[in-house]
Amino acid sequence: MRCAANQNNLSFTSVVPVRVYIDGMETFNQKNIRSACRQLSTVLAGPVKDDAKKINIVKTFAQHDPDYILHFGLNGYPKIKNSTKKMQPSDYFRFIADDLRSYLFTGEQAKKLREAGKAVGLEQQTCKARKIQDSFDLHAAKKRYGFTIENSLRSAKLRLRETYDAITKQRTGKPVDLNIHLTSNGKYGQSSFKMFLDKISFTPAGT
Repeated sequence: MRCAANQNNLSFTSVVPVRVYIDGMETFNQKNIRSACRQLSTVLAGPVKDDAKKINIVKTFAQHDPDYILHFGLNGYPKIKNSTKKMQPSDYFRFIADDLRSYLFTGEQAKKLREAGKAVGLEQQTCKARKIQDSFDLHAAKKRYGFTIENSLRSAKLRLRETYDAITKQRTGKPVDLNIHLTSNGKYGQSSFKMFLDKISFTPAGT
């Protein structure tokens, strides 16, 4: 959490593994995980207004990510500087998945991932315009995107941990997992099945 004097500091930067639970049971379905992550990023970007459940979610996240700005989570993240365009949740929070795990990237790490992904998209458009499937430039852009993810996942200093020492500015304790808990309307296997963000929790990684 940050005081008003630091509300323009958007440099928070963290990486945390994500696990998703629906009606108390863990899901490994990528569609469900993406939906849960989108719902969470929207809440984290604010504003949460007077919704007690959402307020609890942003406060819980702020307790574990020392540079997440609780004020913005409660009242909404600001517009792009010198622009009327409203920032989107994906400008601050990005979720990616490898073969086994999903991860939340925040702040600067989300920005780097967004820029690398944008470069891939631009090269794909160029290939499409030239009516070709691939190019060196597209290949290189994809490699840069992969390196961006790998470097962030390898960096131990970026991982959220159990506690944060405001004096030493050090994250201490074990690395943690972010658990996203959802409830559903119970219509399993039906086209009308829906999930709703209920709460989040943090537990030591791998437990």
